[in-house]
Amino acid sequence: MRRIIVILIFIGAGLSSNAQQQYVFTNFMLNDYYYNPAIAGSRDVSLANLVYRNQWAGFDDAPVSLMGNFYGSVKNEGQHGYGVSLISDKTGLTQNTGFYVNYAYHVKLNETIKLGLGVKPGYMQYRVRLYDAQLADEGDDVLTGNILSANAIDLSSGFHLYSDKFFVMGSMQHLLGKAISFTSYNQSLSKHFTLIGGYNFSVEKKKLDFQPSLMLKYVKPVPPQASIMFKATYDKKYWAGLTYRTGDAIGLALGMKIKDRLNIGYAFDYSLGGIRAYQSGSHEIMISFITTSNKPTLDEEDEELNNSILKGNNDKIKEE
Repeated sequence: MRRIIVILIFIGAGLSSNAQQQYVFTNFMLNDYYYNPAIAGSRDVSLANLVYRNQWAGFDDAPVSLMGNFYGSVKNEGQHGYGVSLISDKTGLTQNTGFYVNYAYHVKLNETIKLGLGVKPGYMQYRVRLYDAQLADEGDDVLTGNILSANAIDLSSGFHLYSDKFFVMGSMQHLLGKAISFTSYNQSLSKHFTLIGGYNFSVEKKKLDFQPSLMLKYVKPVPPQASIMFKATYDKKYWAGLTYRTGDAIGLALGMKIKDRLNIGYAFDYSLGGIRAYQSGSHEIMISFITTSNKPTLDEEDEELNNSILKGNNDKIKEE
C-alpha cells in the first residue's frame, strides 16, 4: 500500500507541479543555454554538450534528467545564433520529453559590450506509464495496461547583455502556457522568469580567474529562489565552484578543459530540506565539446605578424 501511495503522489505532483518547474542544475553556468535561448551565438564557435543529473540519489523513483544540446553561431561570426535541444526527465512512472530549436541575434552596442536576443520554440510530451504500476491488489486492472499522454507547444525567449568582464541575462519560459488550447498539456504550464548575472576577474600572476554569479528564478505561486555560485579557474584549464540554492541545497562542482575544446565536469549537491534524511545527494555529469575551431580575427593576425617581426629583429640584434 505504501508503494502505491508513493506512485500516486508522483503522478499527481507531476501533472500539477512538476510540469510547472524548471529542471534544476547545480552548475547553472555550464547549463546557461538551457535557461536562456540568447546564449546561442554569444561565442564565435559551435559546441555540443551532454548533461546527466540523478537527483536525490537513493530515493525510490527520484528524478533523472538527460539533456543534449548543439548550438553555435553561423560561420563562427558571433552574430546569428542557432541551436537544437533534446531533454528527457523521468520521475517514477512519469516521463517528460521536449524537443526545441533556437535562433538568436547578437549586435554590438559598443567596442566591448554586445546584446543578444533569442527565441526557442519547441514541443513537449508528458507520459505516465500505468502498466508499470505495482498495485496492492494484483487483480485490480484499473491502473494497468494504459499510458496517459499529453502534449504541449512551448516557447521561450530571452536577452543576454555581455562583455569580457560581466554578463546579465533574463529569460521567460513557457510563454504560450494556457494560450494554446488545442493541446492538453499547455493548461499545466506556468510562465517561468529567470535572471542571471555575473562578473569575471583575473589574477594573471597566479594564473587564476574568478567568476561570482547569481541566478534568480520565479514561477507563481512558488516563492522566488536564488542560486549563488563562485567559480575559480586555474591556468584556463582546471576549475571548481561552490553553489548554494536558498532553502534547498549546497553543492560543489569540479571540472577541467582538455586542449581548449573538451570540457568535463562533475557536480554534487546535498539537500537541506526535509527530504535530506531519505537521500544521499544529487549528482551531475557534464561533457561539452567545441566542434569548430575559432579563426583568428584580422587584428589578431596583425598582432601576431607584428610580434613575429619584432622577435626577428631582436634575434638579429642579439646575433650582431
